[in-house]
Amino acid sequence: MNVSLKRVVKVIAQQTIGRLPRASSRLTGTLAIDGGKRVRDIRLRPWADYHEGSFVQWLFRVRPAFRSIFVSGVEGAPQPLAKQFAQQWAEYCGCRYGLLLGHGTDALRIALAAALDHDGLDYGGEVIIPNLSFIATATAALDRRFGLVLVDVEPDTLLLDPQRVEEAIILGKTRAIMPVHLFGQPANMTVLRDIARRHGLKLIEDAAQAHGSAWETGPSGSLGDAAGFSFQSHKNLTCGEGGALTTNDEQLFERAYSLHNVGRSLERNERWEHVKLGWNCRITEYQAALLIERFRRLEREQGRRRRNYFKLQEMLRETSCVEPLATHPGVRKHGVHMFVMRYKLENCGGLPLDDFLRRCGAEGAPIYRGYKYTIARQLAIEQLMEKRPEYFRLMPTPVADEATKELIYIPQNVFLGSEDDMSDIAAAIRKVQQYSAACIGKAKPSARVHSERNGEENEQDSRRVESVVRTTSQV
Repeated sequence: MNVSLKRVVKVIAQQTIGRLPRASSRLTGTLAIDGGKRVRDIRLRPWADYHEGSFVQWLFRVRPAFRSIFVSGVEGAPQPLAKQFAQQWAEYCGCRYGLLLGHGTDALRIALAAALDHDGLDYGGEVIIPNLSFIATATAALDRRFGLVLVDVEPDTLLLDPQRVEEAIILGKTRAIMPVHLFGQPANMTVLRDIARRHGLKLIEDAAQAHGSAWETGPSGSLGDAAGFSFQSHKNLTCGEGGALTTNDEQLFERAYSLHNVGRSLERNERWEHVKLGWNCRITEYQAALLIERFRRLEREQGRRRRNYFKLQEMLRETSCVEPLATHPGVRKHGVHMFVMRYKLENCGGLPLDDFLRRCGAEGAPIYRGYKYTIARQLAIEQLMEKRPEYFRLMPTPVADEATKELIYIPQNVFLGSEDDMSDIAAAIRKVQQYSAACIGKAKPSARVHSERNGEENEQDSRRVESVVRTTSQV
């Protein structure tokens, strides 16, 4: 059967068999990994996809935009669409200025260099960052020859701990604080901004995972001296690869513009004149066009993500094997990039984390391992710390160290689904918890009975799918 026909068969099966009432036995009894009934058969009931409906979007909006760019011949500079989206994004983030860039890492390193007016040719002082984050938080600073101070995070949110930040500051050496709005939740910017002000430090937001989020004092992107966002393929708004810098500081923006446009002046922007050291970090017009189109539906999608995010939190309230991260009372809008939980194996019969994930996956639940290492424990950073110790200060980070043993998450696309989807995830977790707590290390006298009964139900589903395949093939 060719690929197109398989796709048709899959859709028909999902729209017919996938809509039939499901057996209640799927919620209890033997786990699917042991031959029981799955809580959710994702062949028939797939999770929500960020790209659903993309063919219609492509046909009537994206394709004409791409054609226009191609025919005009303006695929890069002078970047009319990139400038249009940068301004839209800046206003969305409550800022006066925005700059569209090739990657989120570019946004962070240029934000740091522009905020501190540092060319990166010599040591630039220290930047304080959390020891729990994606490695780009560290490498963006190292790229501009800033030293790193790795500090701990708060136990309930896993965001940069302001108290640990203040303890780590060395006057005359520390130059900036770079909090990370991890998993979509803004860090405590009220306290961090006060610390930065009192010590004369720059405050740069790593908002790569925080699209559409807001703190009590304003939207993410407007809370510090500058911010860096990412539009990489896993983000809530994406063009495959991309980034953005936002700021309300005119001089910082002018420096950032020169840095990203091979040193050209923002005011004159002459092709052969380079007034500062800079690089080419410009983005293409095709990527800008894609962002402009997808940005139209971002707030609607974010609203749905938030509703489902907090609904799932509520559904898991009585589930002891997982502990969802707390939401700080200062958060006005959660960005819902990931639904992060801490796995408590002592409440799941001592079941190891990887085994828990395999069992949840067999039930159809889209739960994955989070950060397995702190930044300091990444091999690349360990090697650099040994080779270039003058660039690093590692403070005690017991909270971050412990979190890497427990972190699991559900990706943002799943929250574009329905409340029923959230119910299935919660049911899968409860089923694994109940069965594992009862059966690990004990005999399972009823497992064979459950396995045979649920195996028959799985076989019935398979026969239904095969029937649809045969019928469609004949047609």
